[in-house]
Amino acid sequence: MPKFSQKFSIALLCCLCLSAQRSQALSLSNEAASLTRGRIFESLASPSGKLTVSPEIVIPDPSDPTAILLQTDAINTLSGRIRTAKGNSAWISGGISAIRTFCAEQKRASGNFPGPLPVIYCSSSTGGSTLQSEELAEAGASGVVIPLFEGKELESVDQISSDNDWVSAFEDAWKCGIQPIPEITIGDAVAEKMSEEDTEKLVRAVANAAGTDPVTVLFTINPADDDQKQVSLPEIPESLGKTIPIMGSIRVTAGENRLGMESNRFKEAGFTGVVLRSDCVPGFRMNPDLETVGLFWSACIGDLKSTRSKNFQFNSRNNMEKSASVEWAKYQQGVIESGALGDPNDSYSVVDQSAGEYKGFA
Repeated sequence: MPKFSQKFSIALLCCLCLSAQRSQALSLSNEAASLTRGRIFESLASPSGKLTVSPEIVIPDPSDPTAILLQTDAINTLSGRIRTAKGNSAWISGGISAIRTFCAEQKRASGNFPGPLPVIYCSSSTGGSTLQSEELAEAGASGVVIPLFEGKELESVDQISSDNDWVSAFEDAWKCGIQPIPEITIGDAVAEKMSEEDTEKLVRAVANAAGTDPVTVLFTINPADDDQKQVSLPEIPESLGKTIPIMGSIRVTAGENRLGMESNRFKEAGFTGVVLRSDCVPGFRMNPDLETVGLFWSACIGDLKSTRSKNFQFNSRNNMEKSASVEWAKYQQGVIESGALGDPNDSYSVVDQSAGEYKGFA
């Protein structure tokens, strides 16, 4: 065989081998992407209509080898608490070592109940370093939050196109087998004016620019000023939430049932679920230890889900042309007049005024 033919045959064989390797890698990434998409959608979708609840957890980088060992144990405990509290997913901000440890603990729960939670990497609200999709996939993460326009407030649907920089980040995530989750940041004034049609148009524009429907979409609404207690919420059409779970960021500080009231507001607006951002943790900017964070989120998620279940059941049983407050007042008055509580003229309080009155955890 002539030397030229031999060289051509070798080159052709190399090309075929490379093509086969690329096809195999593409097939594996497609399979991984399909699995991560299924996990996230199953966790965040809500066929029953109940609001899903997921915490954002900031894990600081350890400063020395001893701190690394201690943090590993703390992350394992934290991961287990979030799962047993029946959170729907875990949104983690931290270094790759922390992500890997958290994902490994979740994986060990396979076959148990509750089962492993999908882990979603999120650095948008903390300003931390951004990890690459490839290393996140290797660590076991299922998704990555990608803030559109680097977290700047979106003013118009016309800003969204297939030429946006975030589209390439989406493609990188899909190639690595994990799911990109767009975070749409809007101002309070824009959110206040958004109808169901506006919201659907916005989400569809993101999907068209990306080339396919995202597994879920996260809305973050910035308040008009620092003193504003509640942000305005866009209206979410029910049909949209059934195909793409629509999540909303809650950033109010826990206490006096603020998280419970905010969660109910988001559900009434049509959101599928909420992400309780790190801002909800009292003193979160002071980097509380992970033991405290784990106990907080465990109690908080359990309290929200329990309260939500009771409230929804109460509303469904009283969906009549009656005022709940009026009916409750009548019931109270009837109990007092029956004498079951003693003489109504006697005054007594079970609240210790000197110690303060309990006003609720969430």
